[in-house]
Amino acid sequence: MIDGTTSPAQIVQQAAENYLKISNAPGCCIAVYDEKSFGTKGYVYPKGLSGVPGSSPAPFAVTTDTVFEIGSVTKVFTSTLLAVAVKAGGPSLDDPIGPYLNAGHNLSPNPIGTPVLDAIQLVQFATHTSGMPEQPGDGLTGYSQQLFADQPPSSELVAWWNQYDTPPPGCWQYSNIGFVTLGFAVTQMYGNDPGHNYNLILAEYVTGPLGMKQTGAVLDSSWKIAQGCIGHWSKSTEPPYSIVFDRNTPTGGTAFDLKSTGDDMLKFLAAQIAAPKGPLGAQIALTQQNQGTFPVCGEKTSVTMGLAWQITSDAQGHAVFTKNGATSQGGFEAIVIVVPELQCGVAVLSNQYFNASGVHPAGIAPGSTALKIISQLHPGFELTEPLAEHESFD
Repeated sequence: MIDGTTSPAQIVQQAAENYLKISNAPGCCIAVYDEKSFGTKGYVYPKGLSGVPGSSPAPFAVTTDTVFEIGSVTKVFTSTLLAVAVKAGGPSLDDPIGPYLNAGHNLSPNPIGTPVLDAIQLVQFATHTSGMPEQPGDGLTGYSQQLFADQPPSSELVAWWNQYDTPPPGCWQYSNIGFVTLGFAVTQMYGNDPGHNYNLILAEYVTGPLGMKQTGAVLDSSWKIAQGCIGHWSKSTEPPYSIVFDRNTPTGGTAFDLKSTGDDMLKFLAAQIAAPKGPLGAQIALTQQNQGTFPVCGEKTSVTMGLAWQITSDAQGHAVFTKNGATSQGGFEAIVIVVPELQCGVAVLSNQYFNASGVHPAGIAPGSTALKIISQLHPGFELTEPLAEHESFD
């Protein structure tokens, strides 16, 4: 129960407790930057365990520096690297991707792509309007592994690029493979070991300047790493046909994406709110710039995009930037919501993945928790449209 005597810290603590109660996730960590409530220091609250009780390695209590997978939130970091290159006088957002996939032929001994692929603009990849599908199909899996391991693309991915023949359709289609393609192009925009340098340039140009010391795709042996799981529910066969939690299954695996902590995500939130001032202010502001509103392919809805950010608004007209993420292979969920005009941002990290199309309780997504925190810290805050459901990024 929230009343006038509830402190901002208690609001966050109760939100974490309620999230674990609804989801049965082993643990979570919530980072909140809200100048009205916490000044410029922010607040990070860990809750629960790093893994499923009884699993191996033995779970420990989640801390503010416990490392979680962030899934498709990774896309915002890729788009920030693109923005850094643009602001440095490198590419233009309207440039076709072909020259960057083929720069110096570092990604393959032969030219890469097709006339159709090579003509697609960088901004179209960054706004999910390239025409690429969510996943490539044709048995091509694990295609992002090499990008985040600082290796050239696999021969299978290059072969897929070399037969690509779908031009941009003029509508929005969420695409994991599109962003991985963009990621490889971005690695060619930097002089440091071009073509297989994602973690290197991320640390030098983004996470380093922001002071994010435990964010990257390559795990450090000194990090305290959470273990993910898959949540399972079933629908009761007896009235009122309630949804019943069955179990959490440890995945025992890891996804090919970035990992981060509550402490680091607080710094990320602060930078998003400070833009265009602060570290990387101009570059972050470019990622938040409205690139257009696009009809969703095959639907009657539309999506407004920055670079990787989905942009919506609240009932008072404030711009709201959101990006969620999930990894079925690793077993994690994450979301970041930023409202610069309220000087407020929330990131929720969880070590449980759920199938959004399967049976699950209402309000289980971390986005529900993040929105509740913002609405309690800023009464009257309410989105004008629902959050997008998560897309698994493995």
